[in-house]
Amino acid sequence: MNSGTRVRAYERVTRLSGAKLDLPELFAESARLLGTALPHDAACWHTMDPATLIETGAHFENMPRADAHIAQIAYLSEDYNTFVQLAQGRRHSGVLSEETGGQLDRSPRYRELLRPQNLRGELRTAFVVDGACWGCFAFFREAPADFTADERDFAHQLASLLGRAFRAAGMHDRATGAGPALWPGLLLLDGRRRVESVNAPAQRWLEELGFQGAPEHDPLPFALLAVAERVRGSAEEATTRVRGSSGTWIQLHASSASGSGEPGRVAIILQAATPPAIAPLISAAYGFTSRERELIELVLQGSGTAEIAARLFISPHTVQGHLKSIFAKAGVRSRRELVTRVFVQHEASARL
Repeated sequence: MNSGTRVRAYERVTRLSGAKLDLPELFAESARLLGTALPHDAACWHTMDPATLIETGAHFENMPRADAHIAQIAYLSEDYNTFVQLAQGRRHSGVLSEETGGQLDRSPRYRELLRPQNLRGELRTAFVVDGACWGCFAFFREAPADFTADERDFAHQLASLLGRAFRAAGMHDRATGAGPALWPGLLLLDGRRRVESVNAPAQRWLEELGFQGAPEHDPLPFALLAVAERVRGSAEEATTRVRGSSGTWIQLHASSASGSGEPGRVAIILQAATPPAIAPLISAAYGFTSRERELIELVLQGSGTAEIAARLFISPHTVQGHLKSIFAKAGVRSRRELVTRVFVQHEASARL
């Protein structure tokens, strides 16, 4: 691949964060831009909750739609180049053959998913910007083709650019109307990853997540599959937040329901996300530092400069410096604008 092609792709990806695309458009445009710069035969793209590193959405190229088995093997098992590893590592991209030392059979993902489809090359990249991961992709090439170290490095260069683009699309995705006023819903999966029961509110929340099939027969939205597998893999509760079709933030909370019965059962509660639940997403989206988040919390409580300085053990001058940085990141000029345009706006959508 000549350098000119990559330079053009890099420049165009750079502009994606300001393109004001919704997530389906961003998936499609990102795939188009990288189709030539990083040629591949198949691919999957995901959005990710930066707080929990759980995949919340998916887009596939020349691949079957993910079901529970694929979610179990491809994304959440202990394997080489997991998206969590790439998100937390110094380098945010990796080639499977390189990580396995050329022994691809060491990877369960390769043995169970890639080899049966005659796929050998795998390049994975996590979209990390300002320390938070907002999405990821996996590109595949049919055997005997593979990806090179040079392509891996180019994908790493794209990681922060794609992170900015997916961060912007995820936080400002276009709403199609008023969100549903629903009670929390409950969905129960059995040990074989099938829907055991689903109540009426959960059915409505599934529709808000774009699901149009029958829960007992059709693959569930990917966010549900992913959060359930996180519980099975860790034996701990797991939660994530995802934007619904109306723009409403939906919180998915999963926990083990096995008890003394069938192992592997998982209960998932679907409900409207509360403002405190989405506050970390808002702060991460604007790239606020941990200190800036502490200061913002006090601003939201109505604290003045002197009180903030005393509470955080810093000088009033330092408070003003932090506020200046916060205003610049959020694109506002005052505390009032910060509260009303940044936080109240998103909290209102969570309460719809």
